[in-house]
Amino acid sequence: MKLVRIAPLLAIAAVCCLAVQAGAQTIKIATVNAAKVFNEIQETKDLKSKMENEQKTLQSQDLEKNTKLKDLKAARDALKVDAPQYEDANKQLMQAAVDYEVWQRIQTANIQRMQKQQMLLIFNKITNTVAEVATQKGLDLVIAEQRPEIPENLDAVNVDQLRLLINQRNVLFSQPTVDASNDVIAAMDAKYKAGK
Repeated sequence: MKLVRIAPLLAIAAVCCLAVQAGAQTIKIATVNAAKVFNEIQETKDLKSKMENEQKTLQSQDLEKNTKLKDLKAARDALKVDAPQYEDANKQLMQAAVDYEVWQRIQTANIQRMQKQQMLLIFNKITNTVAEVATQKGLDLVIAEQRPEIPENLDAVNVDQLRLLINQRNVLFSQPTVDASNDVIAAMDAKYKAGK
């Protein structure tokens, strides 16, 4: 029974000894908030602007296709059900409706695929730039900081939402000088500007 109680104490003592030995060597640590970097770099801003323009173009095409569909329906509905042209008008309407639905699905799938590719590409650039900044600054470890904002008005969230926001925070305290996010943003913007 005493041996069971002593084992955790021995493990703690071993960790302390390793920590003391490691303490002889200074370890430089920094944090980077990847979400902040992602949202503030110029590449993301330009990409967002490009996607908004593409969205406007798609909305225009969608309106055009939807108007055509409504016109076909109105033309069919203007005919009597027993009229000889009704069946042809109905087939045209059905084909246009199916084409429209397929077009919408394809566009949605393409947009989602492109967004995922761009997100992963930018995340990989962030990771590479973090490594470059860490090397330049002589850092040994960079921790990805997540710091979701907790609303000042707690009535805006329920208990589970507040718990989730609290649990998502992975750095409870760090000196502002430890945050290398702005260095990463500056390095990425410089590369992006040079690559244009």
